[in-house]
Amino acid sequence: QRKRTNYTIDTARDWLEESFEIRLRNHKKEAVTIIVAERLYRGLNWKVTAESHPHHKTEAQRMEYRVVVPPDGERVVTYTVHYSW
Repeated sequence: QRKRTNYTIDTARDWLEESFEIRLRNHKKEAVTIIVAERLYRGLNWKVTAESHPHHKTEAQRMEYRVVVPPDGERVVTYTVHYSW
């Protein structure tokens, strides 16, 4: 379950910030690792300014979170990304 929790743009200063929350649930009897792939499509100049888990940059406009979710458990990934142009 993914939702945007914040969106701010300042066209006079050429920047945009948006935040997301991603809920991961595991209904299995064993822990699982979930890869959350996020495409940062709003521009090439981006920087993650806050996050609940460390990300791995995989391409110019793509990053991934690898999250271990316990059996019958839930984890929440949050992040804020700042774009400038």
